[in-house]
Amino acid sequence: MQALLFDPSASRLPVAGLASRIRPDLALRWRSPLSLRELPEPASPGADWVRLRVLRTGICGSDVKEALLQASSDNPLSGLISFPHVPGHEILAEVATGHGSAGLADGTRIAVDPWLGCVARGLLNLCPACSAGFPPHCANVLNGGPWGTGRGMHLGTVRDLPGGFAQIIQAHSSQLHPIPDGLPLELVVLADPLAVALHAVSQLPGQPEGPVLVLGAGTIGLSLALACRERWPKSEIMVTAAWENQVELVRAMGAEPLAPDAAGVVPEMARRGGGRLARPWRGGSWAVGGGGSVVFDSIGSAATTELALRALAPRGQLVTVGVGRPARTETTLTYYKEVRVLGSNGYGMSAEGSKPRHLLDCALELLEKNSDLASGWVTHSLPLSRWQEAFAAAARPDHSRSIKVSLRLWED
Repeated sequence: MQALLFDPSASRLPVAGLASRIRPDLALRWRSPLSLRELPEPASPGADWVRLRVLRTGICGSDVKEALLQASSDNPLSGLISFPHVPGHEILAEVATGHGSAGLADGTRIAVDPWLGCVARGLLNLCPACSAGFPPHCANVLNGGPWGTGRGMHLGTVRDLPGGFAQIIQAHSSQLHPIPDGLPLELVVLADPLAVALHAVSQLPGQPEGPVLVLGAGTIGLSLALACRERWPKSEIMVTAAWENQVELVRAMGAEPLAPDAAGVVPEMARRGGGRLARPWRGGSWAVGGGGSVVFDSIGSAATTELALRALAPRGQLVTVGVGRPARTETTLTYYKEVRVLGSNGYGMSAEGSKPRHLLDCALELLEKNSDLASGWVTHSLPLSRWQEAFAAAARPDHSRSIKVSLRLWED
């Protein structure tokens, strides 16, 4: 089978790292750690695992950062990954061998929950996180599983258990989620990021007392805006959008686009939240006495963290959903405003309602309900043979005007 393999060998990293600093897309061509290979099909790890034919996989921002070597060398999450591996976790696939407890016929098309918790690892005694329905915090993440010794958080990070950039994969039956009949297949790659957004929004109980700000209008940012609109239909929702195509998508869902510069965002949030502006000796202004009630940061850079702190009202809440490279950040306002900072990672079972549901199922239903709206989010879809072009488009949204880029694993 064909697959994209990420192999950070010593012979590839120095050249690719230099190329990435010169121009990001060059790192995809000069001895890139990511390359298209012919690999053997993965063997079945056990009776509860299902052979899948991958139809389409979305390129996540984390895939781009890995391929272009944009993460810091001391990123803690590198301790939860095994190499070499086949990346990809935003997966649309069809059952190629229906068996075990999945109860799905061959040809059934499904979305894949990529997270590998105790159930997928074949453990009878579930850790506390998996018992609560949240495998992203599985206590056994440092272990391998029935597939072998490779450790990893989810499909796409594990040696010997290929992710979605492989034509054939194995997934545990518990990871398979049938697609609603009315959902266009090309939108299924949005289900994973939308589930991430639903989890982030669900961490905040009650109705926000003031305006809500989303930083970034990529796939996660738009998903956060949609999740906010669904949960808080009466709230003012604003989204920073850098390019005209993003502005149009933000407006289409009833949110208000803002230019991403702090000089515009902070005064606007202060005005809408009933605050005033303080102007320090150096640096930008910040909201005093009012501002945003909640800020969702889909970018997670030092700059967006500082922007969020400047724009928030006292005792506002910052929810960090993205991860950027570490850099100096002025965090004094965390102390002064008593800001509550939350991280939001992945998704699992909804903790709300009398009958908890898996958030991937909730995301699929929400996409079906808003399919006309979400159709503009999938901007690029290319065959696997053009993977370099696809990753370059995802890496340079300023140039390509991309939102979600996906790869088709089999030629049309």
